[in-house]
Amino acid sequence: MPPHRTWTQPEDDMLVDILTELTFEGKWKSDTGFKSGYLKVIEQKLLDKLPGAELSVSNIENRIKTLKKHAMAINEMLTVGSGFEWDYVNHKIVCEKNVFDGWAKVIFKLHFVVP
Repeated sequence: MPPHRTWTQPEDDMLVDILTELTFEGKWKSDTGFKSGYLKVIEQKLLDKLPGAELSVSNIENRIKTLKKHAMAINEMLTVGSGFEWDYVNHKIVCEKNVFDGWAKVIFKLHFVVP
C-alpha cells in the first residue's frame, strides 16, 4: 500500500479535467466505466501537465475512489426532500443547522456505534 499523499487543489482539478477529457474522447470509456490501462494514461497526462507532481497509478486510483465516495455522499444529501440544497453561486451544499445535525447523528450511528 502506498503511503498517504495529500492532493493539492490544482492536482484534483487537473485529475477531474483529465477524467472528463477521457470520457468525452470515447476511446477509454466503456459501458461499465473506463477501459483497462486508463490509469497509466491519466498518470502520463498528469505528468505532462503537472511536472514534478510525482503521482503514481496507485495514488491516482486511490484519489478516484475517494472522489467517487465524496460524490456519492453529496448526491445522497441532495436527494429531493432531504433539506439539503446546492448553492450554485458558492459551489457548496447548504441547509438549516437542524437538518445537518440530524444527518450527522444518522451518519455517526451508521459508522461508529457498535450494535
